[in-house]
Amino acid sequence: MKVQDWRAGFKVIYPVLLGYIPLGLACGMLLHDAGFSTLAILLMSLLVFAGASQFMAASMVAMGATTPAIIIMVFFLNLRHSLMSSSMSNRVKKSSIPFILLFSHTLADEAYAVNYNQFQNHEWSEQKALAANLLAYLTWCISTAIGGVLGSALVVNTVIMNYILISMFIYLLVSQFVSKVVVFVGLFSGVLSVILMLLLKHNIALVIAAILASFVGYFIEDYLAKKKIKGGEWIK
Repeated sequence: MKVQDWRAGFKVIYPVLLGYIPLGLACGMLLHDAGFSTLAILLMSLLVFAGASQFMAASMVAMGATTPAIIIMVFFLNLRHSLMSSSMSNRVKKSSIPFILLFSHTLADEAYAVNYNQFQNHEWSEQKALAANLLAYLTWCISTAIGGVLGSALVVNTVIMNYILISMFIYLLVSQFVSKVVVFVGLFSGVLSVILMLLLKHNIALVIAAILASFVGYFIEDYLAKKKIKGGEWIK
C-alpha cells in the first residue's frame, strides 16, 4: 500500500481510533482483573479482535465459565461478521487471497461502517479500506495491551466506557445519513428500539428493531424507485 492509502484511511477512521483508545484501555484493565497477563491480552486482541467478545470473555472468566462455553459464546456473538464480510466481498474479490484473509480478519463493526459508507458514496479502493482496517486493528491491540499494563498499577472506573461506545456509534450512524430515507429509517429504528425495550425488557428488542427498520427502509426505497420519485431528493 502507498502512503496516500494510509493517509486516506486515517482521515476517515480517526474518530473510531479516538474511541478505541479508551475502550481498549478499559478492556485491557478488565481482562487483567480477570487474570489475563499482558501477553495474553495482546495475543487475544491480535487473534480475536472483537471488543464486545473480549469484554464478555473477561466477565465470563471472572464468573468461572468454562473455556468451551466462552468459545461458543464468542463464536455466536461474532457471527454477524460473516454477514459483513459477505457484504464486502464484491469490493475485494479481485484481490489476492492473502489480502482477502487480512482484510477479513481486521474487519470490525466500526471499520465496516466507515468503509461501506466510503465505497457507497465516495471514491474508495480496497487498499484504502485495508489501511483503515489495519489502523483500527493496531490501535485496538496496542490499547488493550497498555490497558493490561495499567491494570496492574491503577484502578479506573470503567463505567465511562459506556458513554465512549455510545458516542462512537452515534458518529458512525450520523456518517451514514446520506439521504432523507436513511435519516427516516435511523429515527424510526431509534423510536422502535425504545418502544420494544419497554415492552420486551430484553436486548433482543434491539435486534428486532434493526431488522424491522431495515425492511421498512428497503420497502420505502423500492417504492420510491418504482414511482420514480427520486428527484435527487429522497434517495440521493
